[in-house]
Amino acid sequence: MTIEPATEGGSGGALRLPHTRVVPLSTPPSSYTTTVERYLTGAGIAKSSARIYRNSLTTWG
Repeated sequence: MTIEPATEGGSGGALRLPHTRVVPLSTPPSSYTTTVERYLTGAGIAKSSARIYRNSLTTWG
């Protein structure tokens, strides 16, 4: 992921992060596992990274 300087007026030198896909919640998640899967689906990361995040989040939760 690269961070680019914002070029819009009045940004005050702020940095802009790339946009990620947002997965709207039509219904509340039924479990912590479902929540983790929704988060990882919308994160826009590689499958290998998602696997590591999934392991961390499920052992933490």
